[in-house]
Amino acid sequence: MKKIRIYGAGGHSQVIRQVLELQGMVVSETFDDKPQGAHHAYSESAIAGGVRERLADFPHSGDPVIIAIGNNAERAEIAAVLQSEFALAVHPTAIIAASAQIGEGTVVFAGAIVQPNSRIGRHVIINTGASVDHDNIIGDYAHISPKAALCGHVEVGEGSHVGVGAVVIPKVKIGKWCKIGAGAVIIRDVPDYSTVVGNPGRIIKTEKPTD
Repeated sequence: MKKIRIYGAGGHSQVIRQVLELQGMVVSETFDDKPQGAHHAYSESAIAGGVRERLADFPHSGDPVIIAIGNNAERAEIAAVLQSEFALAVHPTAIIAASAQIGEGTVVFAGAIVQPNSRIGRHVIINTGASVDHDNIIGDYAHISPKAALCGHVEVGEGSHVGVGAVVIPKVKIGKWCKIGAGAVIIRDVPDYSTVVGNPGRIIKTEKPTD
């Protein structure tokens, strides 16, 4: 049985752990920056990760890692500094087309569908029951929430979050680090750093983060 390490010990980590176990993997270690605030099921066994405070002490070599953190920005921050091999977590009930491409560190949860010729980046979350139709491009660190539906030829930029039950019509491009509200219907392109809500979707904020 292949061993794997998990970075993150919160609720999101529980779901990923289940997916890994269903793939026949064994979690050898669990890391978290704040183990005392982790989910009760894993807080006692979690090891202080140290990415923010003791990066030099982190055991980069060893079993492959999955970053089990739901926050896109935090996942990107950790991925940028870990010098480790990253694994994939794909639930057995997910349907992945043979021609689809999925980057390292990405997780695909139960009932999700990724159709032909779609390209999923690194450290992406394709959540429970999400539908990614043909020829989509999903950027690194994005999150496609449960029951979200992306039609054909949709692009989702780096770090963007498509909310629960949102719908994106064909050929729409969502920029990087956007937030698409739950149940929103996106019928036109969305610029970088925008927050969109409603049906039809309307931009309520576009704000580039300060350095």
